[in-house]
Amino acid sequence: MADEANRTAFIELQDRMIETTSKFKQVQNRIRTKEGEKKRAFLTLEELRQVLDDTNTYKSIGMRRHLLSHRNALAHYG
Repeated sequence: MADEANRTAFIELQDRMIETTSKFKQVQNRIRTKEGEKKRAFLTLEELRQVLDDTNTYKSIGMRRHLLSHRNALAHYG
């Protein structure tokens, strides 16, 4: 009887550990993704800082490009 209770408790703990490990890996992947996004954003900002103030900037959306703004209007983001 006690062995069956211990076995059941062990199985429940093992299931929770597997679930927690899976969630932990998902969080690690999200962190890795966000770090990559942060690095790309930083590099983009560094490139935009080198652009002249009166230069139009564009963002590619699909197969089209859209005018974002003049470089000096983007200054408040950096």
